[in-house]
Amino acid sequence: RKGSRLTSSFWPVRPYGRTGLSSKGRNQMTEDMKITPFQHIKLTVEAQIPLVRAMEKELGRDKAHALVRETLDSRNRAISKAEFASFGIGVDFEFDVQKRTDKEFHVDVHKCAYTRMMEEVDARDLGPLLICNCDFALAEGLGLELKREKTCMKGDGMCDFRFRKVGE
Repeated sequence: RKGSRLTSSFWPVRPYGRTGLSSKGRNQMTEDMKITPFQHIKLTVEAQIPLVRAMEKELGRDKAHALVRETLDSRNRAISKAEFASFGIGVDFEFDVQKRTDKEFHVDVHKCAYTRMMEEVDARDLGPLLICNCDFALAEGLGLELKREKTCMKGDGMCDFRFRKVGE
């Protein structure tokens, strides 16, 4: 419903993740460890941060970020619908659905646990690279176009997700 405030903390926790998929589209490591997708993403990002910092030092920020972005985008385009649908499970989001039709989905996120997570690991500057910008490749892989001008991570106070089915 337009303008309805929802929080994802009410969603049930299901064992899906974003990387290391089994042939069934589930994350075997996440299932075996009995962690939420958010916890898996946090562990993954915590491992990526020192690698990105080393790449920045060696290659320069722009070149390092371009290489990381290319690599992450390639992986994220292959995300299954089940994985995509589960990425917010167990995550403390607050959002308002602005529009929901067969062709479009617009949502404004006002509270994002990923921003807080990146602050906790002292790497908010890497949040757009390792978290936010992954959304575009995820959407593309699912046949969607994403437009977004604002993010909580950049300090805009909200993320304005505008998804549209491609070719419609």
